[in-house]
Amino acid sequence: MSRALRTLSAIFVSAAFLLTAPPLQAQKNAAGLPDRERERHSLAINIARAINAAETNYKKNHGTYATWDALISSGDFSENGTKWAPETLPTVAHAMYGPGPEIVPGWKLRLQLFKDGTAYDLLLEDVTDPKCGYAVFSDERGMVRQGKSVDCPS
Repeated sequence: MSRALRTLSAIFVSAAFLLTAPPLQAQKNAAGLPDRERERHSLAINIARAINAAETNYKKNHGTYATWDALISSGDFSENGTKWAPETLPTVAHAMYGPGPEIVPGWKLRLQLFKDGTAYDLLLEDVTDPKCGYAVFSDERGMVRQGKSVDCPS
């Protein structure tokens, strides 16, 4: 096969592929989350970060991590918000935090202390999502993770 014929064949194959491939924009939108869901996930992630910051400070001052009741009692979280979230995140900084288990509307907290307060596990679960059970997880290491039920479609 001559070089010109191979080049022409390659061009035709490439053109056929490009004409039959679905548009990239359609694929990108299908995988994205709706804005409202993305906002709710961001709220949960940033609440977990604020709790981690408060826990770190509490341990520095008291030698152990705190229960949620202790964080509420110390004023770290209240009906007026929290000092552990930046003002650039007003939905977190000024949320109306309560004693729980639903610490802010729609979000249920499970905060468990272990080993005489030397470790903790945090689970913040979306109570408005019974189908997929979206939740945010963290612990004393400060890494925030997110997940949902394995039975939930991607």
